[in-house]
Amino acid sequence: MKDENSLYWIWLSEKCGIASKEFGRLAERYDNPFDLYRLEEDEIEHLEGIGDGLKLRLCDKALDNAYATLRYCKQNRMDIVGYSDPRYPARLRSIEDPPVLLYVLGKMPDMNNRLCVGMVGTRKMSEYGRQTAYKISYELAAAHAVIVSGMALGVDGVSACGALAAGGSTVAVLGCGISVTYPKEHAKLMKEIGKHGAVITEYPPAERPIGRNFPRRNRIISGLCQGVLVVEGAIGSGALITAKKAVSQGRDLFALPGKVNESNSDGPNELIRNGALVALCTEDIVRHYDFLYHDIINYTGLQKAKAKNVPVDDALRRYGVASLYDRGSYVPTNPAVDHGVEEGAVRPATASVPEKIAHEPRTDVSAEALAALDEVTRRIFERMPIDRAVAPDGLTLPDVDTGTVITSLTMLELSGLISSLPGGLYVRK
Repeated sequence: MKDENSLYWIWLSEKCGIASKEFGRLAERYDNPFDLYRLEEDEIEHLEGIGDGLKLRLCDKALDNAYATLRYCKQNRMDIVGYSDPRYPARLRSIEDPPVLLYVLGKMPDMNNRLCVGMVGTRKMSEYGRQTAYKISYELAAAHAVIVSGMALGVDGVSACGALAAGGSTVAVLGCGISVTYPKEHAKLMKEIGKHGAVITEYPPAERPIGRNFPRRNRIISGLCQGVLVVEGAIGSGALITAKKAVSQGRDLFALPGKVNESNSDGPNELIRNGALVALCTEDIVRHYDFLYHDIINYTGLQKAKAKNVPVDDALRRYGVASLYDRGSYVPTNPAVDHGVEEGAVRPATASVPEKIAHEPRTDVSAEALAALDEVTRRIFERMPIDRAVAPDGLTLPDVDTGTVITSLTMLELSGLISSLPGGLYVRK
C-alpha cells in the first residue's frame, strides 16, 4: 500500500478505535480514508450512522501519531493492509465490526481462495489435547489449508507449530502490537510464523497485551475462517468466546469431543450438545468443505501427512517451545502475562501456583482496576464471594443472560482478578 494511503488508514483507525461498528457504516460510503480526512466540520456533522463522539474525533486532523506509526512500520518491515486493500481478507469485511486496518509481519496467504480453519483451545492442555491439536493442524496444513490461531500458550501455539512443521501456511492474530513479543515464551515461534506466514493485528505496534484486547481479537480469528475448531477449553474460557463469535458470524463450528467431567472437555462437549460439528479427525473438517474446495484441497498431501506421523516434540523443539508443553502441562513463569495482563501487574503471592492448589482470595482490588471494567462485568465481580468459589449460574442478574455472565467472567480472568477452577468454578484472586 502506498505510504499516503497507509497514513490516512492509520489516522482513521485511531479515530474509530477497535471493533467499531460505526466504521462499517463509514466503509459502505468511503473507499478511501482521505475522502473522510478532507471533510469539513459541517460535512462531518451531517454524516449518518455514527455518534457524536466519532464525529468529534474525525474533526481532529492531526497526523503526528500516524506519521510516527508509519515510520516505525517502514523501519521494521511491517506492512499495513487497509480495509479497501485487495489483500484485505474478504471474509473479514463481512463481519459487523471489521478492523479498519491490519498491521502485518510476514506475508498474508491468499485467504480468499483457500480453506482457512481457526484452531483455538486452552492454555493448559492435556496430553490428548496437545497430540490432537498438533495432528489436525499438521494434516490440515499439508492439505493446503491455512491455520489461524491467536499464538497463545497451549493449543494455539501447538497448532501453529503443526502447520509450520507440515510446510504449510499459518496466521497468528495478536491481541497487542507486533512490536510486543507476546507471550514472550513464543518469541522464536513468532519469528517463524513471520517467515512462513503472517503475524497480524489491528492494534498499533506498541500496544500492550491488556486483558480487554483478547476478546476483541477473537472476532478476527473466527472472521478470517470458514470454520473454527475448539480443541479443549472449560466452559467460559476464551476459546468459547471465539466459538460464540464464530456462530454469530455464520462460520462453521467444530469441536473435539473429550472425556465427560473433565474441565478441559466441558467446553467442546457443551458445544457439541448445542449443535457444533463433531471433529474426530482431520477428514471430518476437510470433507465438510469438499464441495467448495475440491480442486484446492491437497488430498495427496493429507494422506502423506497421515502416514508420516511426525512426533509432536520434534516440531515443538524446532520452534523453541518444546519445554513449555512437556507432558501437556504448563505453569507460566509469569502468570500476569499468561492471562493477558500487562507484565508487572500486581498479583497475590500464590498466583504462581497451579489452579488446582487452593489459595486465599484477593480482597485488595484497586479502584483503578474496577474502573477499567464495564458496568455489567463490575457488577458480576462484586457479586462474587471473597471466601469461596462459585459457578456462573450463581452470579446471574435479573437483566443479564448467562452468556453475558460467562463473557464477563472471561474478561475478569484475563484481567487477572479471578481464576477458573476445575468443574467450571471461579474464585477471586
